[in-house]
Amino acid sequence: MPFNKLTVGIALFAFLPIAAFAELGGDVTSVQNDQNRLQAVRRATLSNGYTVHELQTDNGISVREYASTQGKIFAVTWEGPFLPDLQQLLGTYFPTFKAAAEAQRATGARGPLAVTQDDLVVQSGGHMRAYSGKAYVISLIPPQVAIADIQ
Repeated sequence: MPFNKLTVGIALFAFLPIAAFAELGGDVTSVQNDQNRLQAVRRATLSNGYTVHELQTDNGISVREYASTQGKIFAVTWEGPFLPDLQQLLGTYFPTFKAAAEAQRATGARGPLAVTQDDLVVQSGGHMRAYSGKAYVISLIPPQVAIADIQ
């Protein structure tokens, strides 16, 4: 029986390990998976009713994941010489971000990306070897947290 590309793709996908990563709107218990995947050092800092999990890699990338007391990631920030995997960081919000970013680029807009779609805000910019950005879900931000606190 000949194999077509779809059959082979489905078969390969079935054997891939499924890993949960801390992602926007996701659960804080998976931050450890991000730390392992990035081979990063993690430092957690308790603030005014939330915890910031900072992951620092040897190659200079810093990712901060902001978790509410309920254990939900309500914001992520990044900075460093390379862009992190935004699909991993934004999780289920990535398709919304991608569509809005493509629409913005289709207009010929250049410069930093600024996406505000429904409940999602993503700001990303920089240049080679100096990227930064942040993303947050407005409805998940605890009441005592100001947007300016997300850095």
